[in-house]
Amino acid sequence: MSNKSDKLHKQHKRDQQKRIKPGECQKYVRMVIDAAFLDIPVGQELLQQINSADLSYEIRSLPVGKCIIWERNMGQHTIVPGSSGSGLDEVWKTENHVLHWITEANLHHSHKEQRTCLGHELQVAFPNCQYTVVLPKLRHSKHSSSNQDPSGLIELQLLQQLHVEQLGSPESQELLCLLQRYTKAIAEAPYKKQRDESLGFFKKYLANDKKQCVRVEQGNGYGRLWQQHLNRLPLVTLEVAESIIAQYPCPKQLLDHFSDDPTAVQSLADLKIKRCNGPQPLHTERRIGNVLSNKLFTLYNARDPNTLI
Repeated sequence: MSNKSDKLHKQHKRDQQKRIKPGECQKYVRMVIDAAFLDIPVGQELLQQINSADLSYEIRSLPVGKCIIWERNMGQHTIVPGSSGSGLDEVWKTENHVLHWITEANLHHSHKEQRTCLGHELQVAFPNCQYTVVLPKLRHSKHSSSNQDPSGLIELQLLQQLHVEQLGSPESQELLCLLQRYTKAIAEAPYKKQRDESLGFFKKYLANDKKQCVRVEQGNGYGRLWQQHLNRLPLVTLEVAESIIAQYPCPKQLLDHFSDDPTAVQSLADLKIKRCNGPQPLHTERRIGNVLSNKLFTLYNARDPNTLI
């Protein structure tokens, strides 16, 4: 019995890891769109575009009108009340992100009291969440009496601690792009949190999963790593790094040369650098030079951490 429970536990753990894996996690996250949001033109246009996009959604009446929230499928089932024993329902967990749409009229002076209560209303309806207020981009016109009130945006951000996103035209297309970004970020959040916890504060810089990092696997990648290291140094261009690597294929050979040969600095300074990869008659050469050679010697031989290079 214990072995069976262990197998079920391991299987559940594997299933949970699959659900948070990038590329798979978005399948288990859906948006919940308030029904009142579909009564306005931008909501109707958005619904048509969502149907053609790779986004899951459900329409429901939410405590605050014109809101969108996100839910995650937890991979569990519960018995549906009032059904037979075989009636199961999936368990969905509400995420802590709320997006609320504000129309142009909501920021007018006549709606100042309603605007002031917005932050409190969202906090009561969706406690302990991150709130984003979305509205059309401000339009300035000297002859229009229905301009949006810039002070209203300042009040929402500074006094009510709400994140504000202003959308350009077409608003429904801009809103769709915003929802796609939010959905992807929310779906990948558990994976990134788990990765940061496992790597800790310093180890995450050694994970080799960032741009321009070199991954070394089964002995492959050392040459690329050596080149990448040299290119990080001042005065070392790609041509300079390739010339040094051609003479010293690994750092140990360069260190041994510095320690065994008293003329190593001058030998490195006299090393030729090809400046053109075209036809041979067009090749021009120059030396690495004494300045860079001395800097490399100081870098790899200094024992005082305060030494200036």
